[in-house]
Amino acid sequence: MPIRNRFRRLSIKNRGLHYKLYLAFGSFFLFPIFGFLIFAVKYDMLTDENIAVFFLGVLAFSLLGFVLIRGIVDQVTTISKSFSASVQESGAREDIAVVGSTDELRDIVSSFETLNTLLKENVTKLDRESAKLSTLKELSNLCYITLDMDELFYITLERALAMVQAEAGSVLILERPRRDKFIVQTTIGREGKVRQGDRVNFETSIAKFAVINKSPLLVEDIERDKRFGKKTRSNYDTKSFICMPLKTINDIVGVLTVTNKTDGEIFTQEDVDALTPLISNATLSYNNLSLLKKNERLEKLRRSFDRASRMINSTLRGDELFHSLLMEIKENVSFTIALTLMKNDFPKDDVVVFDVLTTVPCSITIGTHLACAGSIVDSLFRQETRIIISDTEPLSHELETRLFKEQGIRSVLLSPLKIHGIIAGVLALGSSEPHAFTYREGEMISCMVEQYSAGIEKDKLNASVVKRNREMDTLNQIGNFLAASTFDITRVLEYTMDMIGVMMKVEAGSLSLLEKNEIVFQVALNRDITVLKKHRLKMGQGIIGYAAARGEPVVVRDVKHSPHFFSDIDNETGFETKSSLCVPMISQGRVIGVIEVVNKIGGEFDESDVHLLQSIASSVSIAFENARLYKKTLAMAKQERDIRKMFQKFVPKEVIERIVQEEQGAKMWQGELKTLTILNIDIRGFSSFSKAIGPQKTVSILNYFFSTTGNIIFQHSGIVDKYLGDGFLALFGAARSSIADADNAIAAALDIKQSMEVINEYLEREMGKSLAMGISINTGETVIGNIGFEQKMDYTVIGDAVNTVFRIQEVAKTVPNSIMVSENTLRATQSQPLVREVGDFEVDSSTERIRIYEIVGKRTESSPTDCRKMETS
Repeated sequence: MPIRNRFRRLSIKNRGLHYKLYLAFGSFFLFPIFGFLIFAVKYDMLTDENIAVFFLGVLAFSLLGFVLIRGIVDQVTTISKSFSASVQESGAREDIAVVGSTDELRDIVSSFETLNTLLKENVTKLDRESAKLSTLKELSNLCYITLDMDELFYITLERALAMVQAEAGSVLILERPRRDKFIVQTTIGREGKVRQGDRVNFETSIAKFAVINKSPLLVEDIERDKRFGKKTRSNYDTKSFICMPLKTINDIVGVLTVTNKTDGEIFTQEDVDALTPLISNATLSYNNLSLLKKNERLEKLRRSFDRASRMINSTLRGDELFHSLLMEIKENVSFTIALTLMKNDFPKDDVVVFDVLTTVPCSITIGTHLACAGSIVDSLFRQETRIIISDTEPLSHELETRLFKEQGIRSVLLSPLKIHGIIAGVLALGSSEPHAFTYREGEMISCMVEQYSAGIEKDKLNASVVKRNREMDTLNQIGNFLAASTFDITRVLEYTMDMIGVMMKVEAGSLSLLEKNEIVFQVALNRDITVLKKHRLKMGQGIIGYAAARGEPVVVRDVKHSPHFFSDIDNETGFETKSSLCVPMISQGRVIGVIEVVNKIGGEFDESDVHLLQSIASSVSIAFENARLYKKTLAMAKQERDIRKMFQKFVPKEVIERIVQEEQGAKMWQGELKTLTILNIDIRGFSSFSKAIGPQKTVSILNYFFSTTGNIIFQHSGIVDKYLGDGFLALFGAARSSIADADNAIAAALDIKQSMEVINEYLEREMGKSLAMGISINTGETVIGNIGFEQKMDYTVIGDAVNTVFRIQEVAKTVPNSIMVSENTLRATQSQPLVREVGDFEVDSSTERIRIYEIVGKRTESSPTDCRKMETS
């Protein structure tokens, strides 16, 4: 063994170039030198003087050759060491020869082989990087070719699988706004287990760690990875995978996952590094596409907003306006049904279907009332924000079932409708597909929903104005009819029901009045009044009786569920009452009747119907009260006419008017101090005359005499105060005092004196007798008014002036058919009649004397200037 090792150390195979050079040069140089020396000795060539020079020349040139060859070998050795060191520094494999080995040529060959291997590997890497660049360029170009997010993510996933040599993968996008689920955007190689559109819970997914940490998640072996719990591991069918976060400029929108390497190996950091630029470019493209699509959506929304604004300011009204606005919303958010639900003020827990726009069969009708307490609509009213229901399957409220589930709606977007800053309703957009609406759609249509609310508000205002004008026209027509009517209450009630039928659009109605605590039907609309009149309802009986008993309006939307409904009338007439509105008619604080309308056409009774019917009921109540007052007025007028007719026999018309109309008439009954002119007329010798003709003829003659003389008194604005047997007392200035009272009294006396000729002609013709009379007139202060006690009162006059007129009458008895006046009366006259002074007389012992004149006649142009000095004829 030592000998073998010794020979192995001496072996050329394990020696370097210098060893081989020495051995080759020794083999090449020593043998010729020794051979030359042998021949030189044998042939005695050493004695030649040139042999030494030759030998030295051979040695010199041999040494020179050795040195040259040694230099070449040194260069080769240096090159071998330097080349080997360079190869090692450039990342060669571990099996490359190291500097200082004995075989320099083999080192050079190995280095060249290593360089060839490195070159091949680098070419492979360059090809791979070139493919990556091509992929990135393709994705970059794809951003400008397509706007389809699905296509972008599919190609990105496809290229990612190719780059890391994986078989399966998927792109998961976070669902907004809650970000509690991943939505499978696209998938490759996992079709049997994951489908596009599937939702993955964020909390149970390992991908959430890539989102939370905002960095790639590399899992080499899920079974051994202690970062995840055992429950999570069962969700994955592969041990090794990568989750790359999709990071945009502002946020992480999702993850890209790759699984199942084709060679069965695990994923490494090199794979993560390879995917990083691809994912970055893809998210950049996604961000650009999102911005482009957002700009397009905003521009599209702006155009829709402009069109909606023009619609609101146009002449469009009602359904035409609402449907046009909803179609603009549909341009931005796809839906199959749009329901407009408005809050109902009566009752407050209901919503009413205001409008319906659908592209699928729908059983919901406008005007349908639904209770919303506890429903998602109620939640929206309380939260005052939009709500997205991704799947209606769990919904169970009656409203939700009727509006959505029965119509085949799987997802719903609810937006509040604000009118005057208050939530007055909700717009429900429904789709037959689950998860059809996202947070983005909800945000996008916010301004459009505001426009829709403005359209509803405008239409409601217009409808309110039109309805109010129509109501006012109707009320004016009713008022005009009542003003022009003859207060025939039956005609008024019939006209009122006709106007209600035209204005309120109801199937039927009735108007009933309260008679002795019973409700009696008076007129009816579209119903047989003869049948209705057979039924007399008690207070509280039926909906009508209930409204009468409460004295307040009553609205019953479904009479079948009302405990007050009186079904006997429907059973007899065959009419089906579905809903009812009853409003009591109230006059002077008490219920006088009830107006009922039933079955509103095209909807249900609301608060505006209540207000309108209340206005009509108030008008009818006023008409009813006016008719009652009119009848009462007629009775009072008749009574007044009778009183006037009777009283005018004794009092002139002016006095009656004053007593009836003027406030001062009350003073006449209470007594007042006034200056009056008093006239007394007395028939001379009437006692013997009456005895001669008898009492019956006496009465007849007195009536004839008083009728003639009384009319003369009235014609001269006087009143007959009282009859005094065969005479009477008349007053001038009792009703209305004037400066002509004395003149009127004297004129009346002269006319009476002249009328005595006619009276005596009548008496001579009928009885063969004649009468004489005397008239006395005085002017002075008296008390005039109602004098007596409660059981017997007389309107009369008292005072000294009255006593004086009777004293003057005593003087007048001395001259038949004479007219005697006091000096006071003569002073009060303006016409200054022709008089004759009679003389001064005492009225009684306590008063001064008065001067009395006789009226001779009226003044004429030929009359003396001083009447008072006229001699007695």
